[in-house]
Amino acid sequence: MLFGGFMEKKEENVSVQSVSAPKIDLIWNLTLICPWDCAICCVDAVHVKSQSGLVQIRSRALTQVEHLIKESGESIFDQAAKQRQAQNLELNLEGKLRILRHLDGFSPKIDISGGDVLIVRENFIVLEEAARQFGREQVTLTATGAGLSHYDAATIAPLIGEFNFTYDNIAVYSNRPNGYANGNLRKAAEFARADVRTRAECPLTTENLSDITLRRLYLDLHEANIDKLLLMRMFPVGRGMFDLSVVPTPDQYRRAIKILREMESQLGTPKLKLQCALRFFDSQASLENPCDLVRESFGLMADGTLLASPWAVGPTGQPLHESWVLGNLAVNQLSQILKSEKAREYQRRLNENFGHCKIHAYLNSAREGHLDRIFDKADPLYARSSNEVADLEPAMIGSL
Repeated sequence: MLFGGFMEKKEENVSVQSVSAPKIDLIWNLTLICPWDCAICCVDAVHVKSQSGLVQIRSRALTQVEHLIKESGESIFDQAAKQRQAQNLELNLEGKLRILRHLDGFSPKIDISGGDVLIVRENFIVLEEAARQFGREQVTLTATGAGLSHYDAATIAPLIGEFNFTYDNIAVYSNRPNGYANGNLRKAAEFARADVRTRAECPLTTENLSDITLRRLYLDLHEANIDKLLLMRMFPVGRGMFDLSVVPTPDQYRRAIKILREMESQLGTPKLKLQCALRFFDSQASLENPCDLVRESFGLMADGTLLASPWAVGPTGQPLHESWVLGNLAVNQLSQILKSEKAREYQRRLNENFGHCKIHAYLNSAREGHLDRIFDKADPLYARSSNEVADLEPAMIGSL
């Protein structure tokens, strides 16, 4: 996924997994340390800043505050990371590298994310090792301009196939700190100039749905030569659980998609993509279930906890519920974890609510059993149309 001047280095000193190995898609929140305190952070990132000669660390929905004496010669973010590692809240470097070894036998596409992943310096080593072990085209980096302030695009480019970033508004936005979006776009433009594939991620909320905002947002990305724009649903997880008023209605989603498709038809780029949780909403004729959790996709927390979905995070940064936890990838091989009865049950039941987002189904289901809630036809974006597609589902399922 990386083209241009760095193409000739693609296979140098890289050990790539066999093409016959099972493919997986792993979103790895390598750290929760972050310089930003976004109100709707889906992973409840840990906000770190300097305060009167101290390192302030805010966690658990920003309500738990810890202070460290600032040490000279070390960044506040590295210091905060070491503190959390000492508390067994995050893996140390050895544990992170062990995770890569525990993917043996698979062909993983790894999205290295956070927090703000490269704000912690040792994580660059993990990025290098992931590229060496699996090939850079299998590695995506999701970060912010602030987290990349000590790196230029030319340093990162040989290690990744794509750079992802959030760009979801054009002005002062109550759910993001000032400077967040613009800083992300500036850094993404650097990667675009370095011939790295780039993807903007835009969670649609009630705050960015105006025609003016959507058109300007698309134009900004076009002018920065961004390749793709991923439209995403607003997930009421992490700190986003505290403000459900920002979740759009079905009609608002449809209108936003329509406006941005009009922009794409006029300008050509970025190419519009819909997140899996929106695809069935856009087209119910697909024979493939857009939800592929456990079949291919997983979320990985900073302490090694393997989740059935990267969105299965509660309001204080813990798993949404134990039912979403498959095991710990720092302890066990992925092949061993996927032999568990829970993982097998996920795989068996995936199509019970064909097309529905499992996270939204879980959060809206009235069923008693937590696993049953995950597979309920309760995603509000699709629940009203479930009866209409019921006759199609057996044929769909039979074709998978």
